[in-house]
Amino acid sequence: MIKYCVKRIIYLIPTLMLVAIMIFSLIHLIPGDPASVMLGADATEEDLNAIRQELGLEKPIATQFGLWLGKVIKGDFGISIQTKIPVMQSIKERFSVTLILTTLAMIFSLIIAIPSGIMAAVYQNSRKDYLFMLGSILGVSIPGFWLGLIALLVFSVKLGWFPSTGFVSISENVLEGFRYMILPSITLGLFMAAVVARMIRSSMLEVLRLEYVTHARAKGLSEWKVITKHALKTAFAPTLTTIGIQYGFLLGGAVVTETVFSLPGLGKYVVVSIYMRDYPVVQGCILFIAIVYCVANLVVDLLYSYFDPRVRYE
Repeated sequence: MIKYCVKRIIYLIPTLMLVAIMIFSLIHLIPGDPASVMLGADATEEDLNAIRQELGLEKPIATQFGLWLGKVIKGDFGISIQTKIPVMQSIKERFSVTLILTTLAMIFSLIIAIPSGIMAAVYQNSRKDYLFMLGSILGVSIPGFWLGLIALLVFSVKLGWFPSTGFVSISENVLEGFRYMILPSITLGLFMAAVVARMIRSSMLEVLRLEYVTHARAKGLSEWKVITKHALKTAFAPTLTTIGIQYGFLLGGAVVTETVFSLPGLGKYVVVSIYMRDYPVVQGCILFIAIVYCVANLVVDLLYSYFDPRVRYE
């Protein structure tokens, strides 16, 4: 397994290099002069030239990319143009919020998706199956920002069950922190729950037709044991790939969710930085999210051997 992990990490290098090139290129293709945006319309030409030299904007794009990449390899994502704070320091402060949000969203989605997918497969083509699949279709179809606004309107403004905006760290106050994170995590995790539920249903339908499941039933085992002990573990292995892919969507959806609920996470930080044309922050945050996504997929691949004994890492 160690050799496999080393190979996967080596394979990540060209992927991350391609991501870095795309991020840097797209940021610099945005129309407008960053120096003018930072200093405003009243800035003199001398001030503009000074800030361009400070940021290295007068150099060729290839040279700028080489200098930036060299710093990134050393763990230096640059310094924010607006706040003058190192980008990595800001990422560390805000990523904890995003990590809590995406983790709770994943837990919520799995709590909903696993029973729904199993029930839909067990009661195939019944009213229960149609009901669960209708719910999954709605979950995939409803836009996250609209669902977030409706949740705020109903559960915060009308009913007053949860805070409308803001954030309290779970490390400071566990109960209050969860109250602030419940609505955002449900909003973010609903789409993933719908996708994973459909995947589990499809996998369960295939596994329930296999011979070893028929043999387990012939031995007199209860249907509950057949499903949970024999079928679910095998059916859950293909779903891991879907979960790994959906985790990337969680990171992307966190941008919208954190903006709607005013959470001080990494997603909102990226949005504000894009408006402010803070290039180092945007580049650093997106590259960091790409790294987290790659690591999450590596963890998912390693979990395959637990759910499917036929998988071996050699």
